[in-house]
Amino acid sequence: MPRFMLHVRNVTRNPSRLLTGLSIHAPLVKVASGVAGVVALSLYLASGTHAPPLAMEAPPNPPANINPVPNFLAASNGRVTDKGWVFDNPCITPQGTWPTISTDPACDSYVLSAINNARAQEHLAPMVLPANWQSLTVAQQMFVVTNLERVARGYPPYLGLNEALDQAALVAALHQTDPNLAKGFVPGHNALGDIAWGGSWAEGFNVLSGMYLMMYSDGWGGSADATSNIVCTSPNAPGCWAHREELLGNAPHFNSGVGLWCNTCEFGAAYAIVDGNASYAQLIEMPVKSPPPVVFSWQSELAYFPSGAIGPVKTVTLARVSLTHTAMRVRWAISGTQSSSLAVVYTFRGSTCANVNRAFTFRYIPAFNIQRSTVSLSGAGTSFPRGAYSAVVRVFAAQGSLTSRCVAMGRS
Repeated sequence: MPRFMLHVRNVTRNPSRLLTGLSIHAPLVKVASGVAGVVALSLYLASGTHAPPLAMEAPPNPPANINPVPNFLAASNGRVTDKGWVFDNPCITPQGTWPTISTDPACDSYVLSAINNARAQEHLAPMVLPANWQSLTVAQQMFVVTNLERVARGYPPYLGLNEALDQAALVAALHQTDPNLAKGFVPGHNALGDIAWGGSWAEGFNVLSGMYLMMYSDGWGGSADATSNIVCTSPNAPGCWAHREELLGNAPHFNSGVGLWCNTCEFGAAYAIVDGNASYAQLIEMPVKSPPPVVFSWQSELAYFPSGAIGPVKTVTLARVSLTHTAMRVRWAISGTQSSSLAVVYTFRGSTCANVNRAFTFRYIPAFNIQRSTVSLSGAGTSFPRGAYSAVVRVFAAQGSLTSRCVAMGRS
């Protein structure tokens, strides 16, 4: 079993001031046949010293860590061949060690199986890698797999790799630390008024393995010794799942980030070999104005995915019925699923669904198999002054959650 450690750093609203650094080490065990292998997998979280008011939606998290199946971090049975050792875990090298960095398709497939087992437990479709995955750079792979986790949950993708953000990520990777704000990229502010950004650093042998630990094993492990997230000190500690939340756009107890619904955000990623270890860094920022040019775009990458492989099932539609000073009426419809039991309509000030204004929840009886509904968004404190608005609806059904496209509207 590889050794891995998880670091969390708290920062003030001044992103350049670091307050604390924490780490945890799992015990080293043998890989196979007396040959020991070590891989360090670490993560830094840019975060706030005080929990901000929960004014933006937090991503839903698993109720507990999901153990990887197959366990790509575990010791493995091996056998000798004329090419050296061959292990059941293909991420282990023929020398019985953990690679500095693995681009082996067999290792990617092995870790991807674990990711898809975890996604199934969240009622998400399997992750499908693009046909050009093996020809992508490590930075491009980091960007692509992050977007695959966002769009599977109905959130808009980050637009692409920005050169200034890439450079800031490279500096962080070379120094084995979390990135600072990029020079030459002017960030905007999120719904809480904080600078809209987030960053992390990791060390490990594979892009997909790092993603697994951030997304599916960031909670309480049952005891302090079995928990890799050092700030997850109990089942309900605020630090549990903070790395996953940060990656998706908002860790409410640490860093309000760019927001889950950011549709203008850009990404920076880089890796370097430092002291014999692969060091990864990624940076997410929301531009204050129109998004600047990117050097690698999500839109251009879509051609390499099979039809229907990206995002939630596109069978939820949302249309405005009416908008007054005190109420918004919307109509949603769903097809291709059964037993819908819950709908949440998110409203946004502005036409781009950038920052959640309010969320309205409507519960239905699953046995009635509701396929469409017209709902009124009103109540105490609800008002819609003149201006532009937008909304999305998320409907929860037997197969998981389905999310509509952003719909813009206005009140003159």
